[in-house]
Amino acid sequence: MTPIHFGTSGWRAILSDEFTFANVARALDAITLYLRREKMAARAVVIGSDTRFLADQFRHFAAARLSANGLDVLLTERDCPTPVISFVIRSRGLAGGINFTASHNPPEYQGLKFNPHTGAPADTRTTTAIEALLDVPVPPAGRTGKITLIEPRAEYFTELDKFIDLPAIRAAHLRVACDVLYGTGRGYLDEYLRRAGVEVTALHNWINPLFGGRRPEPSPENLAELVQCVKDHSLDLGLSTDGDADRFGIVDRGGVFYNPNQVLCFAAWHLFRNRDKRGRIVRTVATTGYLDRIAAHLGVDVVEVPVGFKYIGPLIDAGNVLVGGEESGGLSIGGHLPEKDGILACTLMAELVAHEHKTLTQIWADIAAAIGPLWTDRVDLTLTHAGKQRLLDALAAAHKDRFLDRTAVSFNGVDGFKFRFNDAEWVLIRPSGTEPIIRCYFESDTAAKGETMKEQLQRYVGGIVGPA
Repeated sequence: MTPIHFGTSGWRAILSDEFTFANVARALDAITLYLRREKMAARAVVIGSDTRFLADQFRHFAAARLSANGLDVLLTERDCPTPVISFVIRSRGLAGGINFTASHNPPEYQGLKFNPHTGAPADTRTTTAIEALLDVPVPPAGRTGKITLIEPRAEYFTELDKFIDLPAIRAAHLRVACDVLYGTGRGYLDEYLRRAGVEVTALHNWINPLFGGRRPEPSPENLAELVQCVKDHSLDLGLSTDGDADRFGIVDRGGVFYNPNQVLCFAAWHLFRNRDKRGRIVRTVATTGYLDRIAAHLGVDVVEVPVGFKYIGPLIDAGNVLVGGEESGGLSIGGHLPEKDGILACTLMAELVAHEHKTLTQIWADIAAAIGPLWTDRVDLTLTHAGKQRLLDALAAAHKDRFLDRTAVSFNGVDGFKFRFNDAEWVLIRPSGTEPIIRCYFESDTAAKGETMKEQLQRYVGGIVGPA
């Protein structure tokens, strides 16, 4: 049997290779058994999908399979953003939700995300329990579950209204371009902004299972058209979501791209100063330490967790959170969903610009004047399995008080190998939980120091595995 393993954010595999209807059936049966064991099978399960090849078929296949297993199912009429699945789970008191999506992975991938009754991504305890139930026979349920079609967009918009200052956005008369990268954000991000009085230019707002030949990831290399549109039409912002609309991409007036680390800083700064919100900042080990410096300036606490929104979601659900996020493009805020929400993140940036009557570049200058400068970068290394293991073994054996010819004031090994050299400078090396690569994260207060650190790490890696 093909192994099915739930990584950082669900199970992902290549279509027709490992991600097949037969293997999906195994995963669905294991989820059925898990829900029965947890005494949750009397509640319905919501099922959605992204816009990938065969996504619609997987969505309907899953509904039929769970129904045959005795579970009631709410089936989305169309592809559906991951944060909306989370919202439906919570608002309707469901047992959980399943979304067929590989998020920002290349188009040859498909995936299955499971969120339990909390609406947060399934934690490791839950996914380990599901994996242990794979290929265990499912006893007959004695009933066929009911399948009900739903369209939750209007309800989700009403939920967003609780967290967005719509009057401020309407008064600003913003002009914005939205690039949903052929994903589930179409009709959500663009339409919500129009309801808020924004003049919207929509890009790639139709289904293309190949995503234009690229990953549906809102990264600088994939947003060239959005950047050009913002420049050509002198727009206030360019906003983007990934394939399942849980991640975001932000472009300022003039075509300036702001990375997720910076957007998290914008969100914390805005919510505290302009919206009078309070609470802790929750970030992953790979997310910028600049948030810590902002937190110290604002007088709020920071909680560091392993990589994956499944570690952030429960803390948001518990309360007393200002903003929670990760450098890969995940963000949510206190009181909202315990799941990353790219639609919310994009709308918050529009709200920030509307409140401040400034560009993001001007606002970043204000933050830097108060906190100090920031440089951050990430390099992904594709290595052979043997090379990857040699590197991880070397890092495990290395002295933790000195790395890259400098003293480490602290070391964090909870998720990878993170060496902090001072309040502004650190490096993290960790294997991806969803792809066969090693991610290397860097942060410093100047580009010169940061680039030197990158060169030193490249030499270190090359000495172990050879030239990348």
